[in-house]
Amino acid sequence: MEQSTQSLLAERYGQKRTGNPKRNKILGLAGVVGLTLGAAYFGYANYSPVKFVDVGYRVLSNTITEVDFEITKPTEATAMCEVEALNNSFAVVGYKEVSIGPSETQTTRHTVTVITTETAVTGLVSNCSLN
Repeated sequence: MEQSTQSLLAERYGQKRTGNPKRNKILGLAGVVGLTLGAAYFGYANYSPVKFVDVGYRVLSNTITEVDFEITKPTEATAMCEVEALNNSFAVVGYKEVSIGPSETQTTRHTVTVITTETAVTGLVSNCSLN
């Protein structure tokens, strides 16, 4: 009875194919290599030699905010930093681009004055990149 059931199922649905362990190993290895190369690509694409840290801010008046930050970059390079002042709704109320030129040390500290359209509640550096 068991054999006739197997033959009936095979006739109806086709024979069950056996696995190929060599093919599975090759496909698994190709997948691991592909994922490793993908991770390396995205890691390299997101690398930036410029690092910045917000140190502090001061709201001097309804229209002036100062932002203090440190930037680390190659000494001979010039970086462009975007400094923002935000209100309590996180809307940008002041914006300034600052060029940071070559320096004697990799890490330098800067204070930037940002003119605002209304009272800011915070100031920060949103981005820095090499020119």
